[in-house]
Amino acid sequence: MNQEKQYNNRQTECEKGDDILPMEQELTADIEEALFRLKFEEPSVDTEWNKFNQRNQKKNTGIRKGLYILSGIAAAAVIIIAVLLIGNMPSHNNMPRKEMAVIIESIPESVSEEETQTEQDKNQAERIVPTIKPNIKSEKVIYTHQVIKKVRHNVVSIPRGQVYKLTLSDGTEVWMNASSYLSFPTRFTGPRREVKLEGEAYFKVAHDAKHPFIIKTSGMTTEVLGTEFNIKAYSGSEAHVTLVRGSVKVHLPQADQEVLLTPGDDIAYNGTDYTVQQTDISYYTQWMEGYFYYDNVSLTDVLKDLGRWYNVTIALEQDSLLLSQRLHFVADRNENIDNAIENLNHYPYLSVYKDGDRINVCRKQDYISE
Repeated sequence: MNQEKQYNNRQTECEKGDDILPMEQELTADIEEALFRLKFEEPSVDTEWNKFNQRNQKKNTGIRKGLYILSGIAAAAVIIIAVLLIGNMPSHNNMPRKEMAVIIESIPESVSEEETQTEQDKNQAERIVPTIKPNIKSEKVIYTHQVIKKVRHNVVSIPRGQVYKLTLSDGTEVWMNASSYLSFPTRFTGPRREVKLEGEAYFKVAHDAKHPFIIKTSGMTTEVLGTEFNIKAYSGSEAHVTLVRGSVKVHLPQADQEVLLTPGDDIAYNGTDYTVQQTDISYYTQWMEGYFYYDNVSLTDVLKDLGRWYNVTIALEQDSLLLSQRLHFVADRNENIDNAIENLNHYPYLSVYKDGDRINVCRKQDYISE
């Protein structure tokens, strides 16, 4: 009996769970995922992690290609064009596919006379034009300069199963994870460099003491001068800011708090309460190296990340044992979804099987908790 049939036969072992991450069918700049937050355990797979480290010496070359630039007068019209171009997102659960990031160029903003004069004194007002480097393995979007007196706000939308690196006009480097959206001006004017993020991104901010870099996410604002850090802020999930080096200040308007982080600090914020603790930064940076890496992370959060990457619906049985589990889990993002399913099935309490574009996660019927 092949692996697919083995997984499907497990369907009778448990009742179907609720969808915690539906499959993404259309790529638009204003997508909002209706996710709910649950809690979860942890065995050890350190030997697997060592294997992945050995495998990492052989770089996988065949992933993520292509980028479309969409320009328009109104953002709403551009979104429609994006949907027509992209259509339904292809499944990435068996092999890498050619999928595209989308840059949506919105209504231009006029530069104020004061700002325009300031820019002209230094050089001239500029428009940043997105271009792709010839080496597609680098998966980079870098901005070059042309003179213009208008500022536009772009939205970069990254599909599932993709990771892109962008270099902004000030030299700031941004690595964007799957199902993430970044809004930013074509060039920075005024006293602050400000962008907006939904999803996950790693920032290496170009130092500029006179112009702090501001990242706005839902219910949270992060301010830096020049540093490296990761932000994870998917809609409907707890937000995290993890500092790798330098320092950042996190503003929490709902909690009426400002928190200063030091390297290794992670702040978790659910919209009301927050916690700050020293953490293993590998969890928040290994996605850039091509791995899923989790240490004492809830099963739900692990499953959501798998769903975003492989573009599948994740259904989790609403069992109190499963909802309390926290995992130490490692998998190679460049392998197909069957590898991740196999790794999850090593946990004694999990029954995970694939049904088309749906992954069902259930409690094994014969498992009795101690």
